[in-house]
Amino acid sequence: MKKTIFFSLIGLVVLVILLGGIKGLQIKSMIAQGEQMAPPPTPVTTAAVNSARWSMALTAVGSLEAVQGVTVTAEISGKVTRIEFEAGRAVARGDLLVQQDVSTETAQMRSAQASMELARLNLKRARELLPENVITRANFDTVEAAFKQAAAQVDTIRATIAKKTIRAPSPAGWGCVRSTWVRT
Repeated sequence: MKKTIFFSLIGLVVLVILLGGIKGLQIKSMIAQGEQMAPPPTPVTTAAVNSARWSMALTAVGSLEAVQGVTVTAEISGKVTRIEFEAGRAVARGDLLVQQDVSTETAQMRSAQASMELARLNLKRARELLPENVITRANFDTVEAAFKQAAAQVDTIRATIAKKTIRAPSPAGWGCVRSTWVRT
């Protein structure tokens, strides 16, 4: 039994050496063929030379990008009703550039201001009546809260109008002089 295992191991080692030798010869042959192989010739295209007159203008479609610029956008989308600047013209910080449609907000503002004025008058009356105990503290608090709500509504509408009004910004520490931004 030991002899069988011994001869099997020797046969296996001989087989591995034989296969390794064959593969080594194949790889050596492939390397030799690769060294002898030359790359294919490069294709060349030729054309006849002709004299022609070229136009001094070139029509093309493209886009331009400013060397220095700023992108301004509205926080709320809407229809533009006014454009208050000319391309290439210098603008100062805070100048109106674009106004979106704020007609609805303007009408809401008048209504909200009227409500706030009424709430202010009611609060004034309630302040005069509270020391005399004509109204309860709860009623006074209700009147005061109504005034604060009306004032908040006016502030909300003002903020919406401001978000639809695009004004010229300036980078921190920069000022505009003849369409050129310079550090100040």
